[in-house]
Amino acid sequence: MRQVSFFLLFLAVVTFFSCDPCSRLDCIANNHFGQFRITSKVDGKDLVFGSNAIYDKTKIKFYSLNNADTTFFEYSTIKFPGSGYDSILYIRFYPETTTPVYMKLNNTDTDTLAITYNTFGTKCCGTITEIIKFRYNNLIDIPGDQGTQEIKK
Repeated sequence: MRQVSFFLLFLAVVTFFSCDPCSRLDCIANNHFGQFRITSKVDGKDLVFGSNAIYDKTKIKFYSLNNADTTFFEYSTIKFPGSGYDSILYIRFYPETTTPVYMKLNNTDTDTLAITYNTFGTKCCGTITEIIKFRYNNLIDIPGDQGTQEIKK
């Protein structure tokens, strides 16, 4: 009986010290993305895609200025099946910036987006950074972590 008890104790100790609680964890990734639709204040129609478009999606630019340095942010126009949207602007705001991001829609229409990031440490996944909010034209807060958001013009 003593040998069985010793074996079970040994097995429990080995199991306890060999288990890695992080080994099967699927860590969330950094989120530096924003998803936007630019729509009309009047009737809600999409101003970039579809028959009511007034902005050319190929000429829209997202960038930030830091002294003499300009950082352009990559974006794509994608469709999310089942979302009910024709298409959206999907922008990667990386590298992170503390200066406003300019959204140049055409030669006469430029808006600003101030980005608020949340950075937090985790036990198993290191440091995670995500966008939690955009401040549009220093007036309106737009959630950064809740999917596609509308910017009304």
